[in-house]
Amino acid sequence: MLTNLHIKNFRGFKVLDLAHLKRVNIIVGQNNTGKTGLLEALALLLWEPPHQCGNLPNLFRTAGGDWNENFWSWIFHNKDTTVPVELAAKFDNLPDFGVCLARTSPPSHFNQHRGMLGSAKVYTSGRELAQLKPSVFSTHPTNPKQDALDYNRVVLKRKKKEVEELLRKVEPKLEAVETLQTGAEPLLYVDAGLSEMLPVTQMGQGFNRLLDIYSELLAAEAKVLLVDEIENGLHHTALPTIWEGLFHAASEVDVQVFASTHSLECIRAAHEAMSQRANYELAVIQLFRLPEGIQGRVLDRKHIEAAMSGEIDLR
Repeated sequence: MLTNLHIKNFRGFKVLDLAHLKRVNIIVGQNNTGKTGLLEALALLLWEPPHQCGNLPNLFRTAGGDWNENFWSWIFHNKDTTVPVELAAKFDNLPDFGVCLARTSPPSHFNQHRGMLGSAKVYTSGRELAQLKPSVFSTHPTNPKQDALDYNRVVLKRKKKEVEELLRKVEPKLEAVETLQTGAEPLLYVDAGLSEMLPVTQMGQGFNRLLDIYSELLAAEAKVLLVDEIENGLHHTALPTIWEGLFHAASEVDVQVFASTHSLECIRAAHEAMSQRANYELAVIQLFRLPEGIQGRVLDRKHIEAAMSGEIDLR
């Protein structure tokens, strides 16, 4: 599990160091404090091989025009391409490793040239020793055909009943989720006790998002889950149940979660759900802007409880 993260010269971060990360990490902060940028840094750091993270411009954002000019050049803090981007991680059970993007010479410890991203060369240090795979959930709508194909992994790994049980806590009428092909392409259908199976696309954004996340947690080989605006499309009354399911699934398959949110209700629901478990494995990463740049701190259980009582402002 990733325990420490170092970011240098990446997007809004001149230097950011985060320590004591947990199994589930909620990223908070005001607008334009780097929540999405932190998820992008993690995606770039964990992707293997890193130079195939070429879709990063559209992973969490919508990039337009010339990607090299409008995105990759701005990967460098303040567009200063003379200073390399450095991303490094420490783990509790893996060797330390890092990824560097440079248009000039990289630091000496980044000794493996791994390709190009935009006009920057990609270098790694110890990266080939770590077997990690991130799964990404942005706020972009998913592809229904691909969702149906991906759900086959759930069935093959005999996790179908478990996913349905988790979803049933949010949608009590749910009886089953099936992949069917009644036309040119496969599609997911839901048995909700109606006269016919209902296309999952008619179930609403929140249900679809939850189905995707639970399926990925239980059936994919990913070891890190990156979720932007996790509360998106979900009613606040369902959040405690949703977090209970996420904690259960993440613990069962040994996945670490990094999720951004704008919602204090979302943080409160996560804290209350985690407090019911034997081991408290929740941290809040609070990002904030200072005159010298974006900084951050990792809040443990004591500080999260202080925030819930109003002693610390998390928004």
